[in-house]
Amino acid sequence: MYLEIYLYPVLEENKEQFLKINREAERIYKEYGAIESKTFTAASIQPEYGCSGMVSAVELHESEILMLEINRYHNKDHHSQVLEKVDNDEQIEKLYNQMTKVIDVSRTVRGEFK
Repeated sequence: MYLEIYLYPVLEENKEQFLKINREAERIYKEYGAIESKTFTAASIQPEYGCSGMVSAVELHESEILMLEINRYHNKDHHSQVLEKVDNDEQIEKLYNQMTKVIDVSRTVRGEFK
């Protein structure tokens, strides 16, 4: 299993627009072979059980919420194959341009896990 994870700070007022764009991107990722692509709204990111909490991982400004996206692949090679196709999709470029108007992409946190 190989995971690609994103943490997005999103203004509450932009949440529905963010989700609309991300759902369309999820469809494209799956069309090109991602096992799963899902987006979630944080329910609790405060410190608990002796852990720091995700609130310390991403700086949230006033009226922002934390969104999480998880994309699943079989392995790193599968991830690379899917991303090559996704990156060449014209619709993804349009969605990315729309997204840059909804969130500050430079504040998005991204990682890959195996």
